[in-house]
Amino acid sequence: MGQSSILNRLSALDTNTVSDALDFLGLKGATYGLRPLWDCPKIVGRASTVEVGRKTDVAPTAHLLTPVIDAVTTDDRILVIAGGTEGVSCWGDIIANASKVKGIRGTIIDGMSRDIDGSRDVNYPVYGRGVTMISARNRVVQIDSGKPLQMRGVTVHQDDYVIADRCGTVFVPAQRIEEVLDYGERIDRRQALMVQAVRAGSLVSEVMHDSQFEAIHEGTPTPKVAATAPPTNRNPKKPSIEDQELTALFADSDTPGVSDALDKLGIPGQAFGIMPLTNYKKVTVGPAFTVRYVPASDPPGSVGDFIDNVAIGDVILIDNGGRTDCTVWGDIMTQYAGLQGIAGTVIDGVCRDVNRAINDDYPLFTAGRWMRTGKDRVQVGGVNETIGIGKVRVQPRDIVVADANGVVVVPRDRAREVAEVAGRIEKSEAGIRELIASGATIAQAREKLGYHTLQRKE
Repeated sequence: MGQSSILNRLSALDTNTVSDALDFLGLKGATYGLRPLWDCPKIVGRASTVEVGRKTDVAPTAHLLTPVIDAVTTDDRILVIAGGTEGVSCWGDIIANASKVKGIRGTIIDGMSRDIDGSRDVNYPVYGRGVTMISARNRVVQIDSGKPLQMRGVTVHQDDYVIADRCGTVFVPAQRIEEVLDYGERIDRRQALMVQAVRAGSLVSEVMHDSQFEAIHEGTPTPKVAATAPPTNRNPKKPSIEDQELTALFADSDTPGVSDALDKLGIPGQAFGIMPLTNYKKVTVGPAFTVRYVPASDPPGSVGDFIDNVAIGDVILIDNGGRTDCTVWGDIMTQYAGLQGIAGTVIDGVCRDVNRAINDDYPLFTAGRWMRTGKDRVQVGGVNETIGIGKVRVQPRDIVVADANGVVVVPRDRAREVAEVAGRIEKSEAGIRELIASGATIAQAREKLGYHTLQRKE
């Protein structure tokens, strides 16, 4: 098969599907922590490997990476750079421009980039650990190129295949690419039918049953799971009167105001390290439907059936112990939750299929994103029991408030008290803003409305 055909087939997939295919074949390739450093497009191509390391002498050298960039003669290359130093750049805007001119498709760095705006301005994709302003000059040098290297625990060879998107980066051994593509395409077709079934009203517990996934491995025809049935299976579980009342108390609040109220009342409730998938403009509020995940048993148990028991307006809170090595939420769950009127999902762990959640505007708050499935790695250990989310104790039906700033959890029995205090704080801050707009100094405005006592414990 020609290289262009292979790359076209790989480009039609995403990292989630390729990661699943690698799982089926027992291959390593999914890396955690190498993410887009600007909102760059998906890239696929073949690896040009480069090893960098700390500079240990004072002798002048060519700028790292420039010999590799100059040597590129084809249009299928992705630079794969290992050995980066935390806090020190091994990529910048000048070499991004040079790579763009040479037709290189993008760069994956197990390290840091600086001048990231320069890469974005020329539409050059860069994936890595993060950004910095500290130059590599006299700190980092090129050690080798074209040789096998380690990228976050995955061995990558020259000419291996690379795919990277919003969920992260996956490497595929060149000698196994057709096998991986065959499995990936099979998975992609089956999951498309699963999504159709969910849209048509099938129970997600039927659609995501283990037998459906086992059929992918066996290569059997896709069973019909009511994919053409009328959508009669919409959520029959309605919110209680009290759930609606408590949710409405926070309709005009945001997480900073609620957080300040929690501080004033001495209530811990701010979920540490749990952040929005994107910069949501609206606030998500609802009672907590709690789920606890545990490592998978043998044979493994259920991963997603609980969602059929979630009421309209609930926020699903999933405690996966902060694990970042496998996900517990993907596109089928996103699709189903949206159709069922579920308010949003909060995960102490990672999610995948983020394009679906972003495009559907489904509120998702997590400790990160990665493409590797949790199937056969974790399973549901308990539902509607006390869990932990971002170091916060959460009980079933506590009130969750989440927005672009993060997630706070309000104990249900203190919800009215917290809402009343949050309202007072937000009213005072609105008054401060009005005074400033009218010409008062910030010190005058704060003094008049008691800003320094707003969050102080009573």
